[in-house]
Amino acid sequence: MIHIVQTFTTPTSLLFLEGQTHFWQQNGYKVHVLTSGSDELSRFGTLNNVPTSSISFCRAPFSIIKDFKSCFQLVHFFQKLKPLIVHGNTPKAALLTMITARVTNIPIRIYEMHGLPLETAGWGMKIFYFVAEKICCRLATHVIAVSPSLRKVVITKRLVVPSKISVMHNGSCNGIDAMLKFNPSFINTQEVEALKIKYGIAPNQAVVGFVGRLTKDKGVIELYKAWQKVKQRFPTAMLLVIGSVDERVPLSNKWLEKLAADKTIVCTGEVKNMASHYALMDFMVLPSHREGLGNVVLEAAAMKKPAIVSYVTGLKDTILKNHTGLFCQARSADDLMLKILYYLENKPIAEAHGIAARAWVIQHFCPVDVWKEKLQLYQRLVAAYESVIL
Repeated sequence: MIHIVQTFTTPTSLLFLEGQTHFWQQNGYKVHVLTSGSDELSRFGTLNNVPTSSISFCRAPFSIIKDFKSCFQLVHFFQKLKPLIVHGNTPKAALLTMITARVTNIPIRIYEMHGLPLETAGWGMKIFYFVAEKICCRLATHVIAVSPSLRKVVITKRLVVPSKISVMHNGSCNGIDAMLKFNPSFINTQEVEALKIKYGIAPNQAVVGFVGRLTKDKGVIELYKAWQKVKQRFPTAMLLVIGSVDERVPLSNKWLEKLAADKTIVCTGEVKNMASHYALMDFMVLPSHREGLGNVVLEAAAMKKPAIVSYVTGLKDTILKNHTGLFCQARSADDLMLKILYYLENKPIAEAHGIAARAWVIQHFCPVDVWKEKLQLYQRLVAAYESVIL
């Protein structure tokens, strides 16, 4: 069997591997997962029958001592296991993985790019992120972008040459499980009704959903401003905000307090049963300033929920304009307000877009199709390596 080591900064990103490990085992690859230790990592290993190891990664950009310690652990691990392939995911884990894999002469080094923070960072951090991405791309033997628009912007910024970066199938790191996990036909109606009671959702009440970290980059401020005008026209509508505060770049207390004080806004924090929460919504909004892809938009689409998204990197690839959703101008509360009002005033159109969205996701983001393309990439890289050593 060919050994692959997959690395992630935090255990929450293990969702990127959901369902994949059995596929790799069937095709002659043994996956070993590395991330910061937690009960979540142990559960993942047990449920998926894969070996796991704990290495502490610090998400903060500047943490030299902690990063040096992580590098030391990675070098020791790679020297002991001697994998043929390492696959680095998420910024900090990917950077340290590419560096240490190169130092330990691991022949196949894949960097999977889930987003590009430098797009919205201030100038100081923009330079830091540019250098970090440049190092990752330079040390990797191949780069995977999770969306076509992300690949395009990475090439435009000259972080990598076109021949070295690819997109698996139509994008995403793992596809969308629209058959089982996000299937409205299999929804737990009792759980949905319990959630309606918990959040105070009345029968026939319009519910607009947002899913994401509570941070400026997700467009939360524009969403709040837009909602103040929306509720003047639809005073009984609810804005359901799902997600936790981003500890790295948190939304200021001023805006968090405004969200909490608005009686038409319900903030749930982080939740596990996303399918049931999508079922509560009429449609969702994601006015982000940037994304890698925007998996939550595709998950909602699988649940027959259309979306209003910013026309930015990553989100460009998550809807078909005026067919499965609507685009709004990035950073424009007024345009976002108009698009929200359009769906609220035209419920049959929103429902038709939702039906089309599910069909589109099923056709274009099947998990097995993504896995097969990733397998073909692995096979090409392994064949190229073997041809050199022979």
